[in-house]
Amino acid sequence: MKHLRTLFVFLVLVIGLAAAQTAVVTRNVNLRPDPSTDNAPVKKLTPGTHVELLEPDPTAGFFHVKTDDQTGWVWGKRIRIQPQTGGTPPGVGPSPTPGPSPSPTTGQNLFSKLMAAHTAAAGQPLMENGNQVCGPTGDTTDKKKKALNANKNRTDLPGGSDYVDINWDDLSNLPSDRVNDFQGAPVSVIGFLSHQIKVENSGSGESTNCHLHGDNEVDWHIYLTKSPSRPISEAIIVETTPRTRPLHKWTTGMLSPLVDANTRVRISGWLMFDVEHVGAIGTQRATVWEVHPITRIQTENNGQWIDLDNQ
Repeated sequence: MKHLRTLFVFLVLVIGLAAAQTAVVTRNVNLRPDPSTDNAPVKKLTPGTHVELLEPDPTAGFFHVKTDDQTGWVWGKRIRIQPQTGGTPPGVGPSPTPGPSPSPTTGQNLFSKLMAAHTAAAGQPLMENGNQVCGPTGDTTDKKKKALNANKNRTDLPGGSDYVDINWDDLSNLPSDRVNDFQGAPVSVIGFLSHQIKVENSGSGESTNCHLHGDNEVDWHIYLTKSPSRPISEAIIVETTPRTRPLHKWTTGMLSPLVDANTRVRISGWLMFDVEHVGAIGTQRATVWEVHPITRIQTENNGQWIDLDNQ
C-alpha cells in the first residue's frame, strides 16, 4: 500500500508538471505580493522574462505566477500566455491573439527541422557600379554586431525544397535560448502586410549598411501580421536588403498595394534573431525573430501562390 501511495504521488507530480502553463512578459511589469496595487511591488520583471502560471484564471486582472526564485502576482495585460504544445519551450514576443491550435510542425518536430536546415551565414559586401561601398559586416567594430550583420548581409539563396514551413504563431513564439540552433534556417511564413513598407533612408542609418542613406543602400522594414491591418506591435519584422534586392524585381510600388489589404502573402528567407531590439517587443514588434533577408515574396491568388518575381 505504501508503494502504491508513493506511485500515486509521483504520478500527480508528473501530471502537474506536464500541465504547467507558462507566460512571457511583454512589457515591464511589477511582481506584486497580492492581486492589487495596494502594496509595494516585490520586483520588476522585464520583457522576455518567462513565468509559470500557478492558477489558470486571473484575479482582479492579475495572474498568480512563479518566477525562478519566488511567487507573486502580475498584471495580466503585460504578459502573454504561451500556448500549450506538448512541452515546447516558451518563446519571445507577444501574440496579438490567444494561443493557436498546434500546427502540423510544432514543438520538437519543428525544432528538429529548423536545426537540420540551419546554414551558417557569410556576409557579403555592398557593391555599387563595381565598387565596394560597405563591407560584409557593415562599419561596426563590435564583435557581436559584426556577427549579427553577417547574418543580415548574406546573399545566398536556399533551394526551393529547403524552406521550412512555419506558421505565424510558431515563428513569433520561438524560444530565445535556441538562437544558435535556429538562426540561419530558411523558412516560409504566411501572413498579411500591415502599416507600411518602411524604407530605412532617414535618421542615422544602420551599421549593417555603413550608415548609408540611398534608397538602394538601405533595408526595407516590412511588417508581417497574423491578420490584416494590425499595428506594428503585433508584427513579425521581415526585411529586404540592398545586397539581395538586385536579385529580384521587387519595388515599393509593387508591395504597397498589399499593405493593409486582405491578400495573404508568403514570405520566405533566412531566420534571424535581432537581439538589438529586445526592448521593442510589445511596442515596435511582436518578437525579435525575423525573416531577414527575404529571398522570396509570394501572393495568394485563387488558392495559388504567385511569385512576385514572375509577375
